[in-house]
Amino acid sequence: MAVLNALGTAWVAGLTVLICSDILGRALFSSPIIGVPEIVKVSIVAIVWLQMAHTLKIGGHLRSDVVLGRLSRRSRSILNLIAYALGAIVFGLLVFSGWNTMIMAWELGEFEGEEPVRIPTYPLRSIVLLGAGLTSLQFFLMAAEVIGGMFTHRAEEDSG
Repeated sequence: MAVLNALGTAWVAGLTVLICSDILGRALFSSPIIGVPEIVKVSIVAIVWLQMAHTLKIGGHLRSDVVLGRLSRRSRSILNLIAYALGAIVFGLLVFSGWNTMIMAWELGEFEGEEPVRIPTYPLRSIVLLGAGLTSLQFFLMAAEVIGGMFTHRAEEDSG
């Protein structure tokens, strides 16, 4: 997950250089770089999915603790378990529902856009499913951690 996150970060840096070069080309030479809007559109989707699972793993997504802060440890664990299980299911279903489309895109050599810039979509579809699969796995691991913590706390309470 960290490697994909780093790849996404490098992609952001490359995209930044490309966009700045396009702006300079427009401003100084009245000549934009052909295909920058299409590349940016596809890149944003890829970057999000490359970084999704790692961001979840490190707790980097926005989260409000207003409700969780008022709950008991057990209630908080149950609510987290439900949320993590639903997350694993939703992202797993995303992989399941997109698998055939991804395979077909690879077989057909699917592209997006018109000449002179056509962007292949099959790598993007693969990145989306890889990111969704890893995110589902991370939600599953977080749910397993909550379950393990519930048994650990229960054992501590019973022995104490």
